[in-house]
Amino acid sequence: MAETELPENMAPDTRLEGASVDIAAEKRRQLLELFPVARADQGKIDFDRLRLALGESVDGGKERYGLVWPGKADCFKTIQAPSLATLVPVPEKSVNFDSTQHLIIEGDNLEVLKLLQKSYLGQIKMIYIDPPYNTGNDFIYPDNYSESLETYLQYTGQADSGGKKFGTNTDAEGRFHSKWLNMMYPRLYLAQNLLTDDGVIFISINDVELSNLLSMCNEILGENNHLATFIWANEGNIDNQSKIKTNHEYVVAYARNESMIAPPPVIDPNVPKTSKLYREVIENTIVKNGPANPESDVLLPSGFPANFDAGLITKKADAWPHLSDSVEVSERKTTGAVIARSGWSSKDLLEEFIATGYRPILDSKGQETDFYLTSSGTIMQRKQRSEKQSHVLTILRGMGTVQSASAALEEVGIAFSYPKPSKLLEYLVEIGSAPGDLILDFFAGSGTTAQAVLDLNARENSQRRFILIQLPEPMERSDYPTIADLAEERVRRVIRKLNDAGESKLNLNQAEQQDRGFRLFRLTQSNVKEWDAAVAHETEAVKEQLELSIDHIRTGRTDLDIVYEVLLKSGYRLSSKVESETVNGRRIYSVGDGAFLICLERDLTLDLIRSIAARKAERVLFLDEGFAGNDQLKTNAVQTFKTKNVVFRTL
Repeated sequence: MAETELPENMAPDTRLEGASVDIAAEKRRQLLELFPVARADQGKIDFDRLRLALGESVDGGKERYGLVWPGKADCFKTIQAPSLATLVPVPEKSVNFDSTQHLIIEGDNLEVLKLLQKSYLGQIKMIYIDPPYNTGNDFIYPDNYSESLETYLQYTGQADSGGKKFGTNTDAEGRFHSKWLNMMYPRLYLAQNLLTDDGVIFISINDVELSNLLSMCNEILGENNHLATFIWANEGNIDNQSKIKTNHEYVVAYARNESMIAPPPVIDPNVPKTSKLYREVIENTIVKNGPANPESDVLLPSGFPANFDAGLITKKADAWPHLSDSVEVSERKTTGAVIARSGWSSKDLLEEFIATGYRPILDSKGQETDFYLTSSGTIMQRKQRSEKQSHVLTILRGMGTVQSASAALEEVGIAFSYPKPSKLLEYLVEIGSAPGDLILDFFAGSGTTAQAVLDLNARENSQRRFILIQLPEPMERSDYPTIADLAEERVRRVIRKLNDAGESKLNLNQAEQQDRGFRLFRLTQSNVKEWDAAVAHETEAVKEQLELSIDHIRTGRTDLDIVYEVLLKSGYRLSSKVESETVNGRRIYSVGDGAFLICLERDLTLDLIRSIAARKAERVLFLDEGFAGNDQLKTNAVQTFKTKNVVFRTL
């Protein structure tokens, strides 16, 4: 039946989907696109047909290699359960809310990651997380994963506690490792969906769960995508009670290609100046037979051959010191020594340089070689190396310690134990992302990742952006009730410090204005009351549920609360530009320079609908309540927007 032929009192269904992305349904859709032959009734998958299509590539055996633990099957149920939560903005606690692209989100990262699936799918270039190391009592995520949102609301005082709470994980429990895996697996699974095709993920960990983390990452991210397991030499973090002093941790890195890791543009502090990885002007010394250079420190070991015949090296075995590992440096001076530190590829050129009386010569490409003769009779070879380091090393030294990181926090007036050093995070952000990229940290802790991004942006005059997610875990201190509060204040103070430092500097090159702010959001129940299918089959209970279809917006929610839920569930980023304006005496919200128009008025008129349609937006949304049960008005709205090729939805 055409929409224009709808019976009286029957308007078309235009409702916006209220839940987060159905992960399982999306995976089924993708699989059936690749293998339509496997489609069964009602969009289900016929695995027998799929096996036929894949031939011998299917492993049908019961015994196979892999990571298995009690509760793994429930992890997939958790992943597949859509979230009915939302993220509400908190402008009063944000910094430069209207203009910034940085985000801080208070909430259980499992629920938040589900909510980000649509808006940020394939949009994150780099993920860094510092999850609980599972050392006992160090993480407090709910053991009953099917009640994550409900438990979170009770935990944060947004709902009556029914005796439920987030629990700790002590090493005395039989399910010690299993509980950690149950907590990590769904979060990592959801997070990898957000990475770009060239994205990279870094995960800090110690020895307790390193093997399990690697096995889990191999399964979710792909064993062939394991780039490296970096060793961070945390010299200051030593347990003095242990006989063996552990002074290192790990940073596990995964990406689809190692070329996605960019060597730092400046010299890595891990690289000694004697290393070939250190890129600078290097001069190789060749001391010619004859008078010694009185300034020379270089001696050959006793008995080292130094044979010249008419000024030429006579044969390959003669006087070519890279065949020996015993070249020494001494304060004593000598005569008659020959040191040739160039490689064999330069041997013929060196002979030619000597034979031509030390005049400039050309190489095979017609370029002048770098040999030259000093006034003291010393032959030198100068090599101009690139200023950029060519490799990334897996041993991370000189990146600071947790003690130095705590001291740095105290400089901005915040006391906190065992934060990651900002220098370590700044290095990872530098090698794992480029200016303009988006960086996610969903175990944000004290907010070190945000500081690393802001500091790096200031140094490079770049615009990387961050998203932090942190559970508002209570802390027993009066200045910051939760760790999320502490992270937010840290970012505020870092921004203030950078702004103060930049006030005295002249912008002579008209550099782009730095983004120094953040939008704060909090996890809570959806603005829309959901239908409870489990309600008792009693008259009053059913009546109350039916009233949800009329008055379905939760009490106390603001227009901005609703706007940002609509954006999130329509695929727009939380950093999208939102502007308010008036049309026909009614307030509307314009997103993306008018691409999306949202009207939350409760008394819609046909004139208002036509005026909004004339704006030719890509999509438009109204409150269903705004039609006040007038199905004819709603049907007219559907047809009006259809003629303008505008996607029309209601909430």
